[in-house]
Amino acid sequence: MNGWRSTIAIAGRELLSLFATPLGYIVGTLFLLQQGWNFALLLRVLNDPLAAPGPVMQFYFGGSFFIFWLPVIFTSAALSMRLVAEEAKQGTLEALLTAPVEAVHVVLGKFLGAMGFYVSLWIPTVVFYVLLRGTGVSPEWGPILSGYLGTVLVGASFIAAGLLASVLTRSQLGAAIATFVGCTILLLAGLLVEHVESPALNAFLAHTSLLTMMQELAQGIVDWRWPWLHAAFVAACLAAACLALDPRRTREGGVRLVCFMVVVVHLAWWGGRHAARQDWTHGQVYSLSERAAEVLRSLDEPVDVWVIVPTTIGGGKSNPLDQELREVLRRMSEVTQRLRVRWLDPDRSRQQAEQRIAEHRLSGRDLADGVVLVQAGQGVALRRKHLLPSELVTYARGADVQATGPRVAEFRGEEALLGAFVAVTDPVDVTVCATRGHGEPDVSSLEPFAGYAHLKDLVEDAGFEVRFADLDDARGLEACDVVLVAGPAGAFPPTHVAALERFADRGGDLLFLTGAIVTPGSTGLANHGLEPLAARYGVHFGGRVTLDPHPMPGATPLLAFTLNDGWGDHPIVRSFVGEAVSLVFVRELAVEAPSAGGSPPVVLLQAGEDAWAESDLDGLRAGRPLERGDGDRPGPLPVAVAAERGGSRLVVIASDQFALNAYLREDVVYDRGRDLVLNALGWLGGRDVMLGIRARPREHVKLVLLPRQLTRMTWVSILGLPAFWASLGMWVLWRRRPR
Repeated sequence: MNGWRSTIAIAGRELLSLFATPLGYIVGTLFLLQQGWNFALLLRVLNDPLAAPGPVMQFYFGGSFFIFWLPVIFTSAALSMRLVAEEAKQGTLEALLTAPVEAVHVVLGKFLGAMGFYVSLWIPTVVFYVLLRGTGVSPEWGPILSGYLGTVLVGASFIAAGLLASVLTRSQLGAAIATFVGCTILLLAGLLVEHVESPALNAFLAHTSLLTMMQELAQGIVDWRWPWLHAAFVAACLAAACLALDPRRTREGGVRLVCFMVVVVHLAWWGGRHAARQDWTHGQVYSLSERAAEVLRSLDEPVDVWVIVPTTIGGGKSNPLDQELREVLRRMSEVTQRLRVRWLDPDRSRQQAEQRIAEHRLSGRDLADGVVLVQAGQGVALRRKHLLPSELVTYARGADVQATGPRVAEFRGEEALLGAFVAVTDPVDVTVCATRGHGEPDVSSLEPFAGYAHLKDLVEDAGFEVRFADLDDARGLEACDVVLVAGPAGAFPPTHVAALERFADRGGDLLFLTGAIVTPGSTGLANHGLEPLAARYGVHFGGRVTLDPHPMPGATPLLAFTLNDGWGDHPIVRSFVGEAVSLVFVRELAVEAPSAGGSPPVVLLQAGEDAWAESDLDGLRAGRPLERGDGDRPGPLPVAVAAERGGSRLVVIASDQFALNAYLREDVVYDRGRDLVLNALGWLGGRDVMLGIRARPREHVKLVLLPRQLTRMTWVSILGLPAFWASLGMWVLWRRRPR
């Protein structure tokens, strides 16, 4: 107990001495000046209309030497150089050691005092978060907290190393230089990971890289092996400092130090092996879903994955796609041992990378942005698939894209990688046959409002084969697994309806994308002739148009709307709860139990209570303002349903225009419309394994400040905190002046 009291007393004395000397306030003022400058640069980056928004902590704690590491190393060296060297210079060290305290109490007390001052320097930087909130943005707390956790861990290790240098050199300048050089070497050692040939040394450097640690923490990834490693390093440095400081050191003390370090290393190794790895991001970008784990455990053969992605992008910045792929594939490899993941940097191993992509029949142009190669099997049974960056991420689109530039809105690595694994290990051939000849837009046409080419590409990229359905041939649908009826503007003749009925009776599956067709001069909506077939499943098409007051950006109000709520409980849409989907010209739907018995259809998505089915078709044709009337059907109204009858399945989405090229292009607008179609086909085609795996939204903070606002915040950042710290120092020193 007396020992702890001595330690706390020394720590308090050291902390007060730092707050009572000019050195502490000089270091603090310079540190906060540099942090304010960094934050001012961050404000300008986030406010630049041509800059792509990104996670705040990857700017602030993302590993830049001059922005983050240089001030941390400088501050640690400046704080630790005086801890023991100054006592020795002033002649008070011997008196301190002759007091009823031991060297361990002195070392621990001084370390805790310096750490207290180091933490107090970082506390004012929380004001930067408050300033960001004042601009109307809300950065995620998770990556912020993990970034500060990394800052404390790094500071503790650097201060412990500086304390040891202060004990060994007995010179403040020598201790500062030794600390700065030693910490810089520890930092830069992580850059040798890709250049060391020894596998053991390579693994050690990768396991202890400070650069990797801060990159992960800046992303919101918290690996609890890092506290174990830093605790071991701090304990080893402090133990060595205790031995060096002890005036009664003996050979037995050296042996005890060696034994202590062996124990510490083993504890760090044990703790690192059993440490959890957590995802502190709000969208859980890097966590695997339970469904994904099930898919990985179900792999029945080894899968080889070659990741050929540049580690850096323009300006030497870290490639976020590379970092996210590493994290997701690492978590996947922990679930199953059937994954064999290899990494190739095309900038360093160009020839090997080109050889790999040539085996997948790709061109060298794919190396610019990167590609992920997946294969399984051998010989004639070898199956290959590749993933491009556009399949791994979703780029945010909208009216501001031309001003802000493209940015990653969601990381889709989990679903894309799992889809590739399933495609090469369980190659189920599903053929989707699209009807034509009834006014349907051509699935090969690139016309924005008269073609489904992007829908066809989307379906084929998901591993389905797309062909035309031959309804005139009695055996024309035998090779089809799913028949797609998308956007018919005219009626199916009886022979074609009969062909579809025979297909359904044999257990075939159907996907209807059929919206409201308002024909000029007619008294009602155009029928497609498939109403009796849908009624067998309990799905009934109405004669009215579903309207909803939630507008779709840039589209006609009421006739085009975006729904965020109303998702049902079904495998097709279970992962879309809370997400948005936009529909255009929606036809009225109703569901009931089939007349032949069986379960009623399941509503996949419905418009809310403020929606209605409009009966005034003349008003729609004339473009008159529409309001809910007595003859209108009030909401909620189903807009997408799924039904089963015998061995046949049917999915009806009461809109077809949402799947046109103009709306389905990923580089123009993106919501859950694409995923709704894919999941519907997956359920119909028996590829339920991928249903329920969703994209993960990434944090993005974008500022929109006027020049005078930006200038004001810049000056507040640069001068505010340093001026406060300097004023505090002058007040303290003035109060302590000799009287």
